[in-house]
Amino acid sequence: HELSPRAKQPFIKVNCAALTETLLESDLFGHEKGAFTDASSLRKGRFEAADKGTLFLDEIGEISGSFQAKLL
Repeated sequence: HELSPRAKQPFIKVNCAALTETLLESDLFGHEKGAFTDASSLRKGRFEAADKGTLFLDEIGEISGSFQAKLL
């Protein structure tokens, strides 16, 4: 990342194994206010936050194949 044209853009690391798939989905994609019980405000996801930068998905092999398919 640091040696690429994106060096001045965000580098965001997410440890996929540290979160449940429900929390990981909310973290990566964000959510609207009221989307679920604890969603008290609009939250931008990591994909959007990393726009034009790099999103590093660490331990991606630890999540289910069906969730990995959502990322394709």
